[in-house]
Amino acid sequence: MQIRVHPFEALVEPHRATLRLHCYRMLGSSHDSDDIVQETFVRAFRAQHTLEDPAAARAWLHRIATNVCIDELAKRPRRARGSGLRPPANPDAPLAARTPDDEWLEPAPSAWLSGANPEAGSPVAQYTMKESIALAFVAALQVLTPAQRAVLLLRDVVGFSAAETAEALACSVSSANSTLHRARVALEERVGPRADWSPEAGAVDRALLERYVRAWEKGDLDAIVTLLHDDVILSMPPSPTWIAGRADVARFFASRAAQAVRAALVDANGRAGAGFYRLGNDGEWAFIALQVLETKDGRIRAVDHFMGASAHAAFFAGGLARTLAATSG
Repeated sequence: MQIRVHPFEALVEPHRATLRLHCYRMLGSSHDSDDIVQETFVRAFRAQHTLEDPAAARAWLHRIATNVCIDELAKRPRRARGSGLRPPANPDAPLAARTPDDEWLEPAPSAWLSGANPEAGSPVAQYTMKESIALAFVAALQVLTPAQRAVLLLRDVVGFSAAETAEALACSVSSANSTLHRARVALEERVGPRADWSPEAGAVDRALLERYVRAWEKGDLDAIVTLLHDDVILSMPPSPTWIAGRADVARFFASRAAQAVRAALVDANGRAGAGFYRLGNDGEWAFIALQVLETKDGRIRAVDHFMGASAHAAFFAGGLARTLAATSG
């Protein structure tokens, strides 16, 4: 029997993946993104009479999703990257108590990029899809005002014209252009000139990642430290503790590298990373944290060690194992 697809569902579903990434960039939350897309579809269903041309559905849905996100941002705190709230900690001090998960930027599976490319014929985005999901980029977006975030994403990632952006945000074209200028200046202050921001910037070589996780599994602190950049930053949300510099990170790791772990390679935010597991009393290796890594000069420059449950949800939904059997290698 042939399943009949509702016309509205057929209209909106092809845009789900792109909208999910757009909402993730706006909110900095991967675990909330699907809910926000669903709210977008609810609003779109109620307003479907306003869509005169089905060929314009992509722009229409992005306009609705952007405003859903702006409404949501008015009700929640601004999310920060792990190193964004206070000075670096003494590596010998105890780990600071965790704060609510919703204060922190969350990673997103790189698999979300699949099927999320702009439709054929749309303007060429100034940021590629891979660039626009990098942690540094998404973290910098969270520093912008909601309006600046929206304008920059609609213009430079989604590919809206100035007029389309102004219509989406119910403002004048001159106001939208002014907001875009301020957003671009603020963004470049955070992530550097666009000429230096490429899809390969900070990418981790797979061989380097494998050496890193094998060193952790062996408890080989010297091997771990050898792979770190002199200016490495280690953050551990939802704990506000973060450590700066290879010497201090090595001191912090010294009491931890001896703890037996296993790791599973993952792809997050267009970068390489790993899920870490610790052996429990039940004989299974339980998931404890997700790490997203960035490099500089061939060494690891940033370790974002995500411990909060909400930061893991999208990866579990994508197939990352919650436990490893004791016999797994």
